[in-house]
Amino acid sequence: MIKKTSESYKHHLIAFTLGPVLKMIEAIFDLLIPLFMKTIIDMSTFDGISAIESEKNPFILSISKFIRLFGTWIPNNPNLNYAIIGGTIILVMGILGFATTMLTQYVAARTAVLVGTEVRNSLYEKILSFSKMEREELGNARLLTTLNADSYQVQQGVLIFIRLIVRAPFIILGALIISLILSYQIGLVFVAIVPLILFVIFFIMRKSSKEYLSIQKKLDAISTKTSDTLEGSKVIRAFNRQDYEMKSFEDVTEIYKKNSIKVNRLNALINPLTFAIISFAILSVVLFGGLPMFTSSAASSRAYSSTIITEVAYLAQIFTTLVQLTNVVMVLTKANVSAKRVDEILRKEPKIQDCKENITKKEIKEGDGILAFEDVSLGYKEGGNLALQNISFQLQKGQSLGIIGGTGSGKSTLVNLILRFLDASKGKVLYKGEDIKKYSLSSLREEIGYVPQKSVLFKGTLKKNMLMSNPDATKDDMTQAFSDAMALEFVSKYEDGYDHIVEEGGRNFSGGQRQRLCIARALVKKPEMIILDDSTSALDLLTDKKVRTNISEKYQGITKVIVSQRVSTVSDCDLILVLEGGKVIGMGNHDDLLKTCPVYKETYQSQIQKGEN
Repeated sequence: MIKKTSESYKHHLIAFTLGPVLKMIEAIFDLLIPLFMKTIIDMSTFDGISAIESEKNPFILSISKFIRLFGTWIPNNPNLNYAIIGGTIILVMGILGFATTMLTQYVAARTAVLVGTEVRNSLYEKILSFSKMEREELGNARLLTTLNADSYQVQQGVLIFIRLIVRAPFIILGALIISLILSYQIGLVFVAIVPLILFVIFFIMRKSSKEYLSIQKKLDAISTKTSDTLEGSKVIRAFNRQDYEMKSFEDVTEIYKKNSIKVNRLNALINPLTFAIISFAILSVVLFGGLPMFTSSAASSRAYSSTIITEVAYLAQIFTTLVQLTNVVMVLTKANVSAKRVDEILRKEPKIQDCKENITKKEIKEGDGILAFEDVSLGYKEGGNLALQNISFQLQKGQSLGIIGGTGSGKSTLVNLILRFLDASKGKVLYKGEDIKKYSLSSLREEIGYVPQKSVLFKGTLKKNMLMSNPDATKDDMTQAFSDAMALEFVSKYEDGYDHIVEEGGRNFSGGQRQRLCIARALVKKPEMIILDDSTSALDLLTDKKVRTNISEKYQGITKVIVSQRVSTVSDCDLILVLEGGKVIGMGNHDDLLKTCPVYKETYQSQIQKGEN
C-alpha cells in the first residue's frame, strides 16, 4: 500500500521517462515538416537551386542537401523531382510521427490506469483499516468521493502529464527559435505573443484552481445528501417529505452548479482570448513578411512568400499547442487538488495499530481465563465524557457473558473493545491472559465470530456470504450452521439452494431472516468466541430461545458474549453485566442480580408484565 500518490509515480519511472521522450521525437517531426515545406517550395522555383545555394539559413541548407542525397526520381523536371522527394520524406515523417504518437498514447493510458488502480486499491485498504472514529471524522461521503472522483482525476493527470508535459513547451520553444532564425522581425512577433498568451492562460488558471477544492467539497455534500436520502427513503415517504427533500437536494446542487459555472466561465475565456491574440499575430506576420516583397526581386519575393507560409504554419503549431497547454494546466490543477485530498487520507494513521509482537495463536483449555477487563475506561475524544468507566470482570473459556442495559449504556462499545475496533483509554483488556494489543488484528478476529447489531449481508449468494467467515467451509458445515441459526427452514425452500442470490444489503430478506443468516455466518466460522450484539432483536421469543439453546448445547466449548435488552436472552448466562451510563451497576448471574441489582430486577419485572419472558 502506498502512503502518498507520488510513491505510485515512482513505481512507473520508466513509463514517465519513455513517454515524454517519445513525445519529444514526435515534436521534432512536427517542427521539421514546415521547414521541409519551405525548402521544397524554394527548390521547386525555376531558380530555386541558386536561391538555396545562397541561402544563409542552416536549417534550409541542411534539408536541401538531404533531399538532394536521394538523387533524381523524375528526369528533366527538377522542380517536380524535388517536390516528390520532399513530399515523400514528409509522408514518412508523418507516418513515423503517427506511430510514435500511438505508442506514447498506449504507454500513457496504461500507466495512468495502473497508477489509478494502485491509488484506489491503497485508498480502499486504508479505509478498511480505519476505526469507526476515523470514518466518522472524515465522513463516508468524503471517502467515497476521494475513492472515485479524486482517484480518477489523479489518473487523468498522469495521462496528460506523459502525453503533453514535454511536447507542449518543446513545440513552443522550438517554433520560437526557428521563427527567429527564419526571420527575426517575424520571430519578434512570436516572442511578444507567446508570453501574452501564457499570461492569459495562467492568470485564468490561477483564479479557477482556487475554486476546484471548493467544488470537490460541494461534491462531497451532494454525496452525503444522496446517501442520506437512499438510506432514509422509507422514512421520507412515510412522513410525506419528498418535496422538502427534493428542495433540499436542489439547494445543494444549486451551490455546486454556481461554483462549476463560475469556473467554466473563467476557463471559457481562454480560447477566444488566445484566438484573438493569434489572429493579431497572423496579421503581423503577413504584414512584416509581406512588405519586403514589394521592393525585392521575383526570386526573393518567392523566398519571402515561402517564409511567410512557414511562419504561419509555426504560428498554427504554437496556437494548437497553447490550447493543449490550457488543457494540461487545467487537468493537472484538478489532479493536484485531488492528489492532496488522496494524500490526506493515505497519510492518516489508524488509531488502532496492528501489533508488532504479533501473537498469532495461543491455546488454552476449558476453565482457563479467556477474557478479562481490568479497570477499563474509554473516551472517544480526549478530555470528553467517558463512554465506559472502570469496567472490570473475568470470563473463563466455555462460559457465557450477558451484557444488558438501556440504549446508550455502552453495550456495543464494550464489544468493540473485545474486537479491537476501539482501544481502551485506560486499563487493560486481556485475551487468553495476554494484553489484547499484543495479538495481531487478523489472528484475534480470526478466533472470534461476530454478529453485529445491524445485520450486514453482502451482494452475491448465500454461499458467498457464508464463505466470507470461513473460506474452507463445506456444504455440510453450512447446512449445520443454517440449522443451528434456525435459517434452514427458509433457506431449504429456495430452488437454487445455497446459490440463492443475496441482493445489496440483503434487502430481499426480512429483518429476522437477515439476523439468522448473520448468526449462521458466525457459526460456520467455528470460532473460539462468538459475540451476539443484540442480534436476535428481530426474532420472536420462541425462535430467539431455540437459537440460544442450539448455541448453548451444540457449541459448549465456545465462549459466548450476548448483548441484549431482553432479560430472557441473557438470563441463562454464567455472568451478566448490567450497564448504565457506561458503568457496571450490577454483576453476577440471574438469581444474584434479582437480589442485588434494583435496575435489573425492575427490568425483569417490567418485561414479565409485558409478556417478554
